[in-house]
Amino acid sequence: MVASQGIGAIMTVKATYLKSIDNMRRLIISFSLVCFALQAFSQIETIVDELYEEFSETPGAVVAIYKDGEISFSKSYGMANVAHDIPINSKTVFDVGSVSKQFTAACIFLLEQQGKLSIDDPIQKLLPEMPIYNGDTVRIRHLINHISGLRDYVEIMAYAGIPFNNHFTEEIGLDIMSRQLAPNFKPEENFMYNNGGYLLLAIMVRRASGMTIGEFAASQIFEPLGMESTFILENPNRIIKNGATGYSKLRDGTIEELHYKNFAIGGDGQVNTTVEDLFLWDQNFYDPKVGGPQLLERFHQQGVLTNGDTMAYAGGLFIEEYKGHRVVQHTGAWGGFVSSFYRLPDLKKSFVSLSNYRATGSMARIYAIMDGLLPESVPTQGKSTEAKPYKPKRKSFLKYTGLFEVNGEPHKRFRSFVENDTLKVDLWSKQTVSLIPIADGQFQHPQISFMKFDFNQKDSAPTIGQFVGELKSQRVSAYEPLENIVAYSGFYYSEEAQIGYTLSAKGNQLAVERNGEEIYLLDQIRADLFGQKNLAFEFQKVDGQPVAFLLQDRRIRNLKFKIVK
Repeated sequence: MVASQGIGAIMTVKATYLKSIDNMRRLIISFSLVCFALQAFSQIETIVDELYEEFSETPGAVVAIYKDGEISFSKSYGMANVAHDIPINSKTVFDVGSVSKQFTAACIFLLEQQGKLSIDDPIQKLLPEMPIYNGDTVRIRHLINHISGLRDYVEIMAYAGIPFNNHFTEEIGLDIMSRQLAPNFKPEENFMYNNGGYLLLAIMVRRASGMTIGEFAASQIFEPLGMESTFILENPNRIIKNGATGYSKLRDGTIEELHYKNFAIGGDGQVNTTVEDLFLWDQNFYDPKVGGPQLLERFHQQGVLTNGDTMAYAGGLFIEEYKGHRVVQHTGAWGGFVSSFYRLPDLKKSFVSLSNYRATGSMARIYAIMDGLLPESVPTQGKSTEAKPYKPKRKSFLKYTGLFEVNGEPHKRFRSFVENDTLKVDLWSKQTVSLIPIADGQFQHPQISFMKFDFNQKDSAPTIGQFVGELKSQRVSAYEPLENIVAYSGFYYSEEAQIGYTLSAKGNQLAVERNGEEIYLLDQIRADLFGQKNLAFEFQKVDGQPVAFLLQDRRIRNLKFKIVK
């Protein structure tokens, strides 16, 4: 008995000792994890600080990273309101612009689950005001994926000279969309980003549910997820608690307020939210409390064109690959606000930047953060994905030089040339960039990773990679402008935009006036074609005399202006 008690005592002491060792191990592991987390946080903070510290005394931004179901990083820079010295924090409410589109798509998908519509319905089922062009059926899913062919009402407003500060309603937007005389292209023929499609979707939500899109999104999405600071601005007089003021920088460096609160209509924008609320929405893509698996399935359905190409867009979200990782993202820019929301589902990590200052350039900064923090893609079948350094033959760059124009968009001309052993490009945006060689005949824009120039072997004309899709080009000869620019002078009127332009010669350029104010100076690109950046006027003639021009830009094709005699 004594012996057994002694053994018991020894066992008790041993157990206590082992427990203390185990506790110590746990403490060391916990401490190590804390140190690692602090080290990781410090690394992130260093990277983000370098990118955003310049905005500490100006309007600024809040940056957040979501990882493994938590907000792993959040830091704010600058002022939510400059006049009153109110700093930005994680609860500051921002207008997120086109980041809103995913919420509009979600509303449509939820209404489909409720049996109130189908995304394969013709849009006229809920929008009888919309015309049918050439018997082609535009369906709801075409609007969602920007493949409807309809024009963008925002662009029409800009060309009509309608200020964005004006009071704007659904009815005005629907009127602009419904009086289109012709589409840009047939449904599913092409991808063209279109705010007008999402305006129409918002009207559909109201007609299908009996609630405005703001009311529907609040009851079906924001409230169930606990997004207490998130709403769609539908009342321009609404007081926004913790709301940021939007700002822009003028050419002289001064700052001015730029907040289109009168544009109080949802669909293509107008969602106001915080980084804390966006985290709750982000988590719904991993644990879909709202909409269930059916909602996620809809968000994964990318648009498909008639030629079989799958578009890098689905449910109000762009889908791309970066550094070997799948990225689902959208950016927004409206008034003085810019935002970026990038989700990497395979890593369960998201990068968010919300800013009240157009000068922040949030997209480029988010890519810079990802460059500093993202691992390279996981090797496949034991093969390393690490890219081998490319050593170009500089002398071979000469065959990639010349004058080119984008197929179907002749106003987009660009010139490539060699300078200091570097291939450079003068883009139609009036920018000169130094390209980075990445392989034989392949080059990349230094700041825009997805913008690549792939020169073919036949005539060395490049295919240009865009954010969505690509632009093919062809070699062209230099064109000497015609001397008689005066022949294009006159007053031209657009029935669709309900605005007239006065054209006149100004040196070797074509001056364009609207309501007595010069708005454009166009260079002659070739006979009957004038342009600048993304804008072009393509003239039509009868018996050698101009009778009309077709306006072309990034979101409009063939908007007709007829000469008025």
